[in-house]
Amino acid sequence: MKKHLYIGLATTALTVFGLLSSSQANEELRSRSSQLVDGSDNQSQLTTASKVGERQTPVTSSPSRAIAKIHNHDLSGRDAATVYLRGIPVLTFVGNLTTTTNSVKVANLTGVTQQSTTSNLSETAQQATTLAARLNQLHQKGFDANLIQVRWQPEEKAYLIYADKEHLLTLGDHTILPQANQDSQENALRITNLIRRQLGNAPALTAVTGAENNTTTVAVGPIRMQMTGVASWYGPGFHGNRTANGERFDQYAMTAAHRTLPFGTRVRVTNLSNGRSVVVRINDRGPFSPGRSLDLSKGAASAIGMIGAGVGTVRMDILE
Repeated sequence: MKKHLYIGLATTALTVFGLLSSSQANEELRSRSSQLVDGSDNQSQLTTASKVGERQTPVTSSPSRAIAKIHNHDLSGRDAATVYLRGIPVLTFVGNLTTTTNSVKVANLTGVTQQSTTSNLSETAQQATTLAARLNQLHQKGFDANLIQVRWQPEEKAYLIYADKEHLLTLGDHTILPQANQDSQENALRITNLIRRQLGNAPALTAVTGAENNTTTVAVGPIRMQMTGVASWYGPGFHGNRTANGERFDQYAMTAAHRTLPFGTRVRVTNLSNGRSVVVRINDRGPFSPGRSLDLSKGAASAIGMIGAGVGTVRMDILE
């Protein structure tokens, strides 16, 4: 109220002495009154303004949200730690018998935020934590997921996953993939492609570097039946939908649809136009187009070079 009175008196005085016209005085009064109502007078502006010579705190963006998480659990009486990327299980480290309490740990950009009261990390949890923390760091730096590669090392007789030239992970008996099969080369590809996709939506790899001569993992077990037919493939538009056996369809996994083969049947599919083979697992029904015997996932079709053609004549070895 006093501010209004002082402003009015000052404006009136200026008008009397001829320094302001009547219209200017009215406009000034309206302007100052509006500033007082809005709380935007000179005093408040001085309060929010930067002081001369005062160091200002720079505005920085918050760190990228962690995409990797770890779940410690028991797997058939053995200690296990599963690494999740954006909520998708990528692989599980399996160790020895343990009494570690189940818990969930979030791998931050610089370490681990522990959400339970466990005093010591098991060896499997340490391995999972190291991997998850490094993946989070790569995510923060905007790492090109196309540089995630997998190689077969004959000296170690193991598959190694790299981030460009940096070794990330060695796949062996202590690492397993959810819904894994007995084809270790396929499993190595699936783990690598999961990391590539979740880290930066990079396209799936179709082959393991250095594994051209590692043919012992292509077919496991004797051939129960052999047939020839026309195969097609499907993927986009179906990814994430339920398959006929109830699981989520992953277009990058090595799976296929068949009209009658039991779910879980493993089939080695060979593209007769180029001789390339892949082992798939039957988890869906189809194809429903006349003249076709098998519907491969996009990942399986890529592995045998059938994406461009769309369809091709294949040999199907039904494995025991």
